[in-house]
Amino acid sequence: MNNFEHIYIHWPFCNSKCYYCDFLSFCNKTNQDKEYHDVLCSQLKYFKDNKSKIKTIYIGGGTPSIYPLDLLKELFENLNKNFDLSDVKEITIEANPADITKDKLEAWKSFGINRLSMGIQILSDEILAKIGRRQTTADAIGAINLAEKYFDNISVDLILGLPDVTDEIWQNSLKTVVSWPVKHISVYILTLYNKTKLYDLVKRNEISLQKDDTIISHYIKTVEFLEKNDFMQYEISNFSKVGFESIHNMAYWDRKPYLGLGLGASSFDGTARYINETNLNKFLNINLNPLNCAQKEILTDRQVFIEKLMLDLRKKNGGDLHSMLYFLKSADKIKFLNSIEELKKQGLILQIGGKVSLTQKGLLLENEVVLKLI
Repeated sequence: MNNFEHIYIHWPFCNSKCYYCDFLSFCNKTNQDKEYHDVLCSQLKYFKDNKSKIKTIYIGGGTPSIYPLDLLKELFENLNKNFDLSDVKEITIEANPADITKDKLEAWKSFGINRLSMGIQILSDEILAKIGRRQTTADAIGAINLAEKYFDNISVDLILGLPDVTDEIWQNSLKTVVSWPVKHISVYILTLYNKTKLYDLVKRNEISLQKDDTIISHYIKTVEFLEKNDFMQYEISNFSKVGFESIHNMAYWDRKPYLGLGLGASSFDGTARYINETNLNKFLNINLNPLNCAQKEILTDRQVFIEKLMLDLRKKNGGDLHSMLYFLKSADKIKFLNSIEELKKQGLILQIGGKVSLTQKGLLLENEVVLKLI
């Protein structure tokens, strides 16, 4: 790991856990903030011999907006000391609207952060309470109004398919969000994960999820509405004003090498993937070499093909057919090309020259399309 341009930093702590969340995160662990931060700083120092200039940094979680400012300042001092940030294009921090304050925004900007990703999810206090979100609609509006004074690159997340969301609630949320000074909108379809509070509520019939037909209808209308309002779709779940696509996430989808720091974070060097320790106590007790706490997986040609296919087809402009075929044996290439032709006839895939992408219908069925191709 000495030739990466992108860094992900995981902050696993939250003030409360959203009912749908399956991410590696913990509540009420403020006594471990400093200890965890110190391990992060030790990790990044280990990779200081990196040969490339850093282009993006992404601080995710968890809830990074509760990262203590004095510690976050120290983190950025270490980043500047150990990596070449002279060519950095994008530094993102995820935030809960309820955490946004003038002091935090000023501090984040002074550290070099230039992109804010805010978890809005839905603009309905009733629905927000049902899914365990600690912000209100008023918090979201106030946070955006304050944040625009400091950042001109703001992204917001919405979740499609939340329980009890009517057409009116969803449309009003969309209309409000596009009226804000935001440059990027992510729209994720709700996934029900085992061992989440939402899963338990659904199993006890205390909450009922939206039907697939309703979600598909909302998704199609959402894409049309956002594009009419100059938010162009560039990936299944992501829309942006021209020039404001997420550079960091595009690096993931393009399979560029990246370094992951923190609990459970993954790294990729172009051929192998490393996944950090996921047990918090074990992670806090790692020795000097952070790779001691990482699982290494060298990807086979078959794994690379599947991963590349899945990531390329998530992007609106798709991927290069030749580079997909490169990782297949001769017999598998023939099967793959035959499947491409069949999916084209079904209106799920579009091929222009050597470029293959999903149609709008195909994007809705991406998982099924990938299964047919592999």
